[in-house]
Amino acid sequence: MSAMRIGRSLRAMVISLTAVALALTGCETSNFSVSSDDACAAQRTELKSYQDFFFRSMVEGAVAGAAVGAVAVAIIGGGKGALIGAGTGAVVGGAGGYFLAKQKATSDRTVLTQSVYGDVYKENQQIDNVTASFGKLRDCRFRSAEAVKNDFTNGKLSREDAQKKLGKIRELFNEDIQFAESLGAKMNERGAEYQNASDQVLNLDPNAKQELAQREAQSKAGTQPTFVSNEAARVRSEPSTKGKHIATLAPDEAVTVVGNDTGKGEWMHIQLKDGRSGYVASRLLRQEGTAAPTRVASAAPPKDAAGVAQLTETNQLKRKALNSDVEQAKVASNSAFELDGKVSR
Repeated sequence: MSAMRIGRSLRAMVISLTAVALALTGCETSNFSVSSDDACAAQRTELKSYQDFFFRSMVEGAVAGAAVGAVAVAIIGGGKGALIGAGTGAVVGGAGGYFLAKQKATSDRTVLTQSVYGDVYKENQQIDNVTASFGKLRDCRFRSAEAVKNDFTNGKLSREDAQKKLGKIRELFNEDIQFAESLGAKMNERGAEYQNASDQVLNLDPNAKQELAQREAQSKAGTQPTFVSNEAARVRSEPSTKGKHIATLAPDEAVTVVGNDTGKGEWMHIQLKDGRSGYVASRLLRQEGTAAPTRVASAAPPKDAAGVAQLTETNQLKRKALNSDVEQAKVASNSAFELDGKVSR
């Protein structure tokens, strides 16, 4: 077989393997579309804009690894070696493939750690953006529903027309929910890759686990007992969104923190002024005397192995918070789009 024919065969193999890698690594797209006559088109477009980041970014590196692996070995050895190289590259796209790809890019431990740190940091920012965007879209849908109900109450719409309009808004909101859940599913997949990378980075640095433990101890020691709510917040009977709603905090209402129930910072065990106690999502509280942020935030940890672990834990909390927001929106939608129902916030 001539060198030219071998080259063509190898190129075809690389293309085929790339296509397979794309299929296996989940580089799928969504049918989530935006209609020009949608009253919430701007908010939906904003949420949709994060699709490519969460559906594609991690995959691209794995596919590139497969193609480069095949070409590199083909240049060196050709033939059977190319198949091995491509196969090795494709494995990068499987479970744990993110960290393997990072390792292939550099053998320097510091560079590797900071590269993973940068990726997780950016991931966390994007999750925050998605959470904010979903909230704006949800609120737009609920406002649209309230406007229809008001028109019905004021005699501008018949019951039939009002119900038809509400049905359309509900249909769009169900699509919004499905898309948000698909983003959440991709975040969870990516989160597993980052958790693996965090564990690997910690294992590479013999001092990282001790440093992480010291930072966590310092963080707990610096916790202030008195907090205020950032916004109207539900107090629940247990540290879960399924817990009974026992009270509502007004914006800037002060509470005494009894403790951190979960150990991961998701919920705070608080005591109300009337003596009752319950649980509030920690992201809805801030230390007394500090300005109310748009989003509860903290300084980024140092760019080392322990910092990667801290960011990865934050990544998990942010994903859970988004999933909680989506679930609560689904519950609220049960009455929000009924003509005689009210939005429960």
